[in-house]
Amino acid sequence: MKNEDEPSLIFFLLSHHRPEKLHRTIHIRIRGKNLYLCARCTGICLGAISIFLASLLGFDLPLWLYPLLLTVLPAPAMVDWITQSCKLRESRNIMRIGTGFLLGTGWGLFFLLLVRGMLYLFLVGLMILCAYILIIYVIALKTNFLKDYFS
Repeated sequence: MKNEDEPSLIFFLLSHHRPEKLHRTIHIRIRGKNLYLCARCTGICLGAISIFLASLLGFDLPLWLYPLLLTVLPAPAMVDWITQSCKLRESRNIMRIGTGFLLGTGWGLFFLLLVRGMLYLFLVGLMILCAYILIIYVIALKTNFLKDYFS
C-alpha cells in the first residue's frame, strides 16, 4: 500500500489484512486508486456466484451428491488456512483463490438448498458446517494459532 492510500472502511472490508500482509490480496488499480481484494474471499465469491449462475441455467445435481460435496469442498480451504496460520507454510494467492473457489462452491450449494426449500439437506449441511467449526476449534485449542493470527 502506498502512502497516498489512507486505509478506509472499504479497504478493511475488501482486504481485511494488515498492510504488511497485503501480499495475500489481489491488487487492482482503478482511476488512480489502489483496491485490495482478499484473495480467498475473491475465490469464495466467484465459487458462490458460479453455483447460482449454473442453477439459473438449469444445471442441477443429484440429491445424494449434496452432502458429499458439502463435506469435501471446504476441506482444502480449511487445510490451507490452518497450515498458513500455524506458520507451517505460506500459501500463494493462486492457492487461496482456488481453495476459496471450492469453499464458495460449497457455500453456494449450501444456500441453494435453503433457497430451493430442501430443508432436510440444508440441516445436513448445517451439521457438516458445525463439524468443521468444531474441528477448527479443537485445532485452535491444541496449537494456539488463533492467538498468533489475531496478534
